[in-house]
Amino acid sequence: MSTMNYKAVWNKYVAKGHERTIKAKKNVLLALFLKGIGIVIGFAYFPISLAYLSPDKFGIFLTLTSIIDWFAQLDVGIGNGLRNKFGEAVADGEDELAQGYVSTAYFIVGSVFSGFTLIFFVASWFLPWAQWLQADPALNQEIAILAMLMFGAFAIRFVSSLVFQLFYAFQQSGKVEIYSTISKVLFLVFILIIAYTTEESLILFGAAKTFTFAFIPMFVGFYYFSGRFKKYRPKLRLARMAHVRSLFTLGFQFFLIRMSMIVIHQTNNFLIAGFVNLEGVTHFQAAYKYLSIFLILFVILTNQLWGANIEAYKKGDMEWMKRTMRGVVKIWLFTILVAVLMVAFSPVFYHLWLQDKIQIPFMLSVAVALSVSITNWVNMFNIVINGTGKIWLQMVTWVSAAILNIPVSIFMATYLNLGTIGIVMGTVLCLLPLAVISPIQVNKLLKKTDRGIWAK
Repeated sequence: MSTMNYKAVWNKYVAKGHERTIKAKKNVLLALFLKGIGIVIGFAYFPISLAYLSPDKFGIFLTLTSIIDWFAQLDVGIGNGLRNKFGEAVADGEDELAQGYVSTAYFIVGSVFSGFTLIFFVASWFLPWAQWLQADPALNQEIAILAMLMFGAFAIRFVSSLVFQLFYAFQQSGKVEIYSTISKVLFLVFILIIAYTTEESLILFGAAKTFTFAFIPMFVGFYYFSGRFKKYRPKLRLARMAHVRSLFTLGFQFFLIRMSMIVIHQTNNFLIAGFVNLEGVTHFQAAYKYLSIFLILFVILTNQLWGANIEAYKKGDMEWMKRTMRGVVKIWLFTILVAVLMVAFSPVFYHLWLQDKIQIPFMLSVAVALSVSITNWVNMFNIVINGTGKIWLQMVTWVSAAILNIPVSIFMATYLNLGTIGIVMGTVLCLLPLAVISPIQVNKLLKKTDRGIWAK
């Protein structure tokens, strides 16, 4: 195709429409391109990791990663509250207020993580890690050190990553993906070096992963707050209790939603390790890595369109929100078709990818595909709900689903003897109420007929 044809296609499908839409398309395309690179890296590092670590040790690393990720919620939703409140302040031209929100968020999150890091470091030496993870007792000290390294690096990454909320508020999710991709490339380089120069070591592997992902956002924060975001640079004297209340009121609801998501999605590794076996964790993660490609797509859409919906709702542009929602639904329908094909060809893919190092049941792929599809269905409606800030009903439904998830998953895994597949299907069943309620609320919001619980 000639350069002129490329330009014509770009002008017809990307550089056309509302300014907000054009910005969203450009950032989504950039993010998709970079996510594609990230997916390739992810597929590359999985077999390299299995070659370097045994399936059991790799399962330990994956399970610890899930546990550490739970602590991401310790900001009690301040990060998401910052995205909404900062976006609203900028839309109203109140830069000083926006800087106050940034300063307060950094102060609160930094304080929380400093305290919890100290507590975690002390407690880690006394926790029966090996017993909890059903691992060899001789590995307990190695697991404890790995857990401390992972948590320390995670704390640095989480505080530093607050700068990314500003990118999201400015509808520039593509830039976040640039730095995420840089982290993944560096990690791949490090594990290749480790795999070919050292003996099997959980600690070295964990350090390569966690510290790579910690220091990139820290560098980004220093760079942008010294340049483009200088007028929003966090300052201790600008941290205000009034801002804490403002961020916390909305942020706490986001916190409960995200905690519920953690219980529903991130406990799968822990439940499989505890009620099935560690090898099942590796099976699930392999199937999830293969079939979660469309979950990644909807994360990109959510991150980009969340900020856009804040601006559109603030300005009363319901028509733009309706058009965008229709477009996202069409994308979801397309992903369903491709997901069916991916499941059908999954045995061939696993054989080529993992060289028969592990055997993944076909029905596990089916269950994971169902889980990813229903998660995407819920998330695409939450794009609109989150942008409006009317998330009370969403919060209640997510919390209810989270309360049911663990007992339902355990029942299906043990009493119905479905093992890993049962734990994944437990997640699917618990998401069904959200899959019904979320589109109803969005329809009412866009028609301005939201009343009562639909308008909270």
